[in-house]
Amino acid sequence: MSLAKKIEAYIEEGKEFTLKELYAEFGESYKKHSIRARVYESNKVIRTGRGSYILAGIDIEAIIEEVDTKEHIYKLVEAKLKYDMIFLDIPYSLNGQKGGNRVLVDYNTISEEEFKSIIIEVEKLLKNDDSQVYFMIAGGKTSLTGAKRYINMFNYTGLKLVNQGSYTKLTKNGKVCNMGKYDMPGELILSYSKSGQERFKEMEVMNYRYQRPPLPKVGGYRTEKPFMLLKKLIERATLMGERVLDLFAGSGVTLEAGLSLGRRVHGLEISTNAIENFIMPRIKRFTQKEYKPTTIGIQTALF
Repeated sequence: MSLAKKIEAYIEEGKEFTLKELYAEFGESYKKHSIRARVYESNKVIRTGRGSYILAGIDIEAIIEEVDTKEHIYKLVEAKLKYDMIFLDIPYSLNGQKGGNRVLVDYNTISEEEFKSIIIEVEKLLKNDDSQVYFMIAGGKTSLTGAKRYINMFNYTGLKLVNQGSYTKLTKNGKVCNMGKYDMPGELILSYSKSGQERFKEMEVMNYRYQRPPLPKVGGYRTEKPFMLLKKLIERATLMGERVLDLFAGSGVTLEAGLSLGRRVHGLEISTNAIENFIMPRIKRFTQKEYKPTTIGIQTALF
């Protein structure tokens, strides 16, 4: 019996367990990194906290890890994991991004040099030459100079720019969100692949306009992107059953969108609060067969 099958047999469906318990059970016969890799590859495992997972069933795969991406990305590479799409909405540090109503002043950020180290490893995690990386960053005038420094870090990889577009934030009335008397500039969306090509031909232009998700003052997550935006990006890069990685999972909307489309999702997030109060409530709806997207106006059935 393979190690993966042994792990599945060891755990009763729905029972939480820890990596420490698996190491104790199988450590005499297998190395820790092999045990960890088999957990990552399982199509039945959901992470519920630091080192803790829940067996969810064969219909879905969602792996959530409470880790520091800057450190943990090397373990993903070591485990030889591969992904059909990787989403990057990093906690960048740019002019004009600390104030406002998103409560970012105390947000831990990633420097340009740290991002350089991350993106070099991201290239190694792509499944093939047409696998897509989607990178989002602020596109306003006060942020653009700094944003270009982050974008230039892709020059240290073999990744080529495939496409570019934007996400414009709308109010519930369909108007562009504003900063005083000025319309809020759209966020940049850049896609990359090793080949410099999109996987599927004749894709729509990546200029999206969606209602902005709720802000922190009404219980929302400070950097959340619209469900339909992530759904569109995932649809244009992957097929059902393929793997999507979000290296800074935040609100968990990428994972929710991926699961709604029948993709296998993997998210890394350093914040316990984000995992417990935003990501896991989204994910656990799938295990309960009660999936209803949280974004107003979206009607998507559980696959």
